[in-house]
Amino acid sequence: MKARTDYDFAHLVDLQRVGSQTGNRQWNLLRRGIILAAAAVCVVVGVSILMNTSGNAAQAGVYFLLAALLAGAFCFFHQVSAWRLQQKIGKKKVPDEFSFGDSGVDITRGTQSVHYPYADCDKILETELAFYLFHQTGKGLVISKGQIEGGTPDELRSLLEEKCGVTTRWVGRGPKG
Repeated sequence: MKARTDYDFAHLVDLQRVGSQTGNRQWNLLRRGIILAAAAVCVVVGVSILMNTSGNAAQAGVYFLLAALLAGAFCFFHQVSAWRLQQKIGKKKVPDEFSFGDSGVDITRGTQSVHYPYADCDKILETELAFYLFHQTGKGLVISKGQIEGGTPDELRSLLEEKCGVTTRWVGRGPKG
């Protein structure tokens, strides 16, 4: 069985959402908290300007606009993070190609190749779009469900659970199904 991950925008958003639920949870909560606090401060400053400076609406409007932008960044945090990652990667991102063998996953990215033993797999997470295999060091693989060759997502899940010796945990939006 083989698979491939292209890291399109939808997969990057999914990756940001899964990442915020796993190893980077505290860091992401802190960043989102700072964004929300900054939005609240902008609203307070805007109201203060309206109340204390004879109603300078233009200046207050700038703070209200900034508060709205920050609130949007808070609400769409994963999308904004994915967009920033996509800008950072640019068009240089080469898809990952996965080949599932008896002892592990062979990963090819461009001319580079590496072997990921199933024994190193610490946990498997699943969303609507992908499987996420994490190993003990915290690093992981993103395997797109939409680009599996020679099998189905259910067959790949069964293979990974059998070979890795761990149960897949659903972290998608809503109940699995």
